[in-house]
Amino acid sequence: MAMILLPMVTFTTRKTMRTISSSVWHLNSQIHTTSICESSLKKTENKIKQKKQKRQKKLPVVRPIMECGKHKAIQTELGQDAPLDIFVSHILAMDILVPKVALETNVSVFQGNLQNISRQSLPKDLDPDVKVGRYSVRDNEIILENWSHLKNQTSKKLQLDEKDAIKAIFEDTNKDQGLKKNIIGYFLSQGLPDTRLATEVFQRARILLSSRKRNFTPEEDKIILDFVEKEGKKWAALTKLLKIAGPNSAQNRYNALTNNYKSGPYTVEEDKIILSEVFTVNKFVLSDGNNLTMEDWKRIGGKLGRNPLYVNSHWRKALEPILTRYQAGTLGVDVRKALLDHLVEHNKDYTQDVDWKELSKLPKFAGTTPAYLAQKLHGMKTSTGEMSPELSPAELTVGAIQSWFNNSERNGNQKKEEYQEEMIAYYTEIMSQERGKDTE
Repeated sequence: MAMILLPMVTFTTRKTMRTISSSVWHLNSQIHTTSICESSLKKTENKIKQKKQKRQKKLPVVRPIMECGKHKAIQTELGQDAPLDIFVSHILAMDILVPKVALETNVSVFQGNLQNISRQSLPKDLDPDVKVGRYSVRDNEIILENWSHLKNQTSKKLQLDEKDAIKAIFEDTNKDQGLKKNIIGYFLSQGLPDTRLATEVFQRARILLSSRKRNFTPEEDKIILDFVEKEGKKWAALTKLLKIAGPNSAQNRYNALTNNYKSGPYTVEEDKIILSEVFTVNKFVLSDGNNLTMEDWKRIGGKLGRNPLYVNSHWRKALEPILTRYQAGTLGVDVRKALLDHLVEHNKDYTQDVDWKELSKLPKFAGTTPAYLAQKLHGMKTSTGEMSPELSPAELTVGAIQSWFNNSERNGNQKKEEYQEEMIAYYTEIMSQERGKDTE
């Protein structure tokens, strides 16, 4: 009897076990799903919390600018006629409030060229709350707005037009006026979202105002040509003689006066010459990352009748990315959407916020170069600005560019594809010839 009942018991037991197992699996599934949902919710909440914390920055402690003993001493020595003294006197009389940490770190760094002051030029023990470099479009706008306010507030006493005011304050290379210029830097810093040193903000204003395209007068052109003929290409001395900011201004003007460079789009024949010359100098240029010297670019530019700086730029932004993306197998991939999505996801609103070198190393951007990615964003930004002229530079964020991109139509470009194929075929031919030389 036991032998007859055993299968019945086994069948019932198995059925029961299946029912229990099914229930347990269902329960576990619910627990697991709930766990995933809770985990996902927590991650979302944490992200929102982090973004809020990022927005709600701790307000800096501020102090009156006249709390600094050096400023009190400067105020007693100010004259009545020099433009710099008039500006400084006005600011000190207002006794504006400035961040305490910036007031305590009242260092002056003289920078002869039109470059931002580097972190290495500032004190090693600089307070971590002080931001250095990476100015956003909005930062630049604030600095220029403050300069405009300062100029308007002192216009009756100063009686200088915009050009002369900029020349008097920002093109003066007197190193002894550093602390006075810092006082202007404190004024220009008002309203910036981050605490910055006055010396750095003054230099930033100098870059923004002095690097604007200037028109050289016929008299200045004659001075440049006569100086180089008599003294040689001593650009620093020539810059000082002209009283202009940045040694490159005088050099570039001299080149424009003495060289009749070709301009306009590059032809396929010109691009082939560039490829041939580049790989003749360094056949491993794509893999070892070594760029050519300026002398190499001058020689290549001479063959083309083009400015060597522009030829170098064309190589980095157009030709090199075609070859590196071909090697990586991503030549046919449009990286623009991935680029915009990545920047928006990581809260990179402006070009200045992006580390292009690190970005180009990511797998999703395989084969790209820093210059190529930056150029892609710049092109989309230009298109967005043309389609939405009502946007101010500060409103022209990556988010705005993404919105334009997602709502615009894109068609294939057959001519571009044919051009790329021709460049790849020519590059392959060059490499084949190089390998032939190695086996000889």
